[in-house]
Amino acid sequence: DSSLWPQAFYCNGHVMVDAEKMSKSKGNFLTLEEAIGTYSADATRIACADSGDGLQDANFSRETAAKSILRLTTLQAWAEDMVARLPTLRAGEMTFLDEIFDNEISSAIERAHEGYTSMVYSDALRAAWFDMENLRSQYSILTNRDVHADVIRRFLEVQMVTLSPIAPHFCEYLWQKVLGKQSLVIDARWPTPTKAVDKVLVRQYELIQGILRSLRLKLDKFMTPKGKKKKQKAAGAAPQKPSKAVIFVARGYKPFQQDILRLLQGFELDAENSPVDKNFMRVVKDADVVKAMAKEDVKKAMPFASAMMNKEVKVRGPEALELELPFDEAGMLESLLDVIRRQLGIEDIEVADAEADHPLGGKNERAAAGPGNPQVAFFVDEPAPA
Repeated sequence: DSSLWPQAFYCNGHVMVDAEKMSKSKGNFLTLEEAIGTYSADATRIACADSGDGLQDANFSRETAAKSILRLTTLQAWAEDMVARLPTLRAGEMTFLDEIFDNEISSAIERAHEGYTSMVYSDALRAAWFDMENLRSQYSILTNRDVHADVIRRFLEVQMVTLSPIAPHFCEYLWQKVLGKQSLVIDARWPTPTKAVDKVLVRQYELIQGILRSLRLKLDKFMTPKGKKKKQKAAGAAPQKPSKAVIFVARGYKPFQQDILRLLQGFELDAENSPVDKNFMRVVKDADVVKAMAKEDVKKAMPFASAMMNKEVKVRGPEALELELPFDEAGMLESLLDVIRRQLGIEDIEVADAEADHPLGGKNERAAAGPGNPQVAFFVDEPAPA
């Protein structure tokens, strides 16, 4: 019966152990039975799924297998604690952060499904295991542990189902013994979100992560300016902590920047988000709209075009060229001020319009701010005169 014939062949490269080809002569030969006896079945399966797909050499990492044991144990302890606390967790209407993380769970479901159906198990593992692990941590940090019961319950149920093809024994135990399900996790239907993944919320989550990371780095740079680290260390002086921070938010790009963005939107990008036309800067320079700019704007426009294409687009893709964000960036940051205060350890933080003068200054930061790229200025209280 030709209908039962194989439809395709699935190939892989050599089997590696800790980045070396597995060989008896090298003494790194590892049988499946030995791996299971050392790391457990599920930790071994996680390491296998993480080893690689396709024609690339599959690298079984002993470190990954060993660390998976601890991660599974940590997840079990957290799940038991959360289930016990579910009746006391916050309920009712969801906050902005609750909605963001609930949406990220739906996004992880989609990515895991795509990984499984395309037989790229490293992608499926990333979505169901590593990404979900990161979500769990970030949700707790950003909400200061004030999590919503419905989000936690959904998180656990979704992760057990999506991870079960790779770690079936662990997921089955948590499904029945911790979550109290009467059925088997292998019989559970694949989770289907009640609504489509909200791309705006995904964009906001990415922006929040990027902004918080940027704020922390800039605070560190402010407290230890270049050239002063060695002097402070030698003198034994503690770095001076700012007493106030002003986050400048641009509600739109300057006119010359908008012209550049429209030009850049016309360039085709490859799979790596790089312009197909490597001479794109020459095309930009020769564009009529650039020739019509004031000389002062041209000096700023060319570096802006280069930075947007080579840095922002490289990381964020075509959405980096949007003329405006599809949400209120200032309002979003205002709602997250408590989170920002905890992360920076500064109580007095203000969100300000980059287009308006500020009594404390911050001229350079105002000029550098753009949509999706807020800039922060730190200020230190002057000591009172003796």
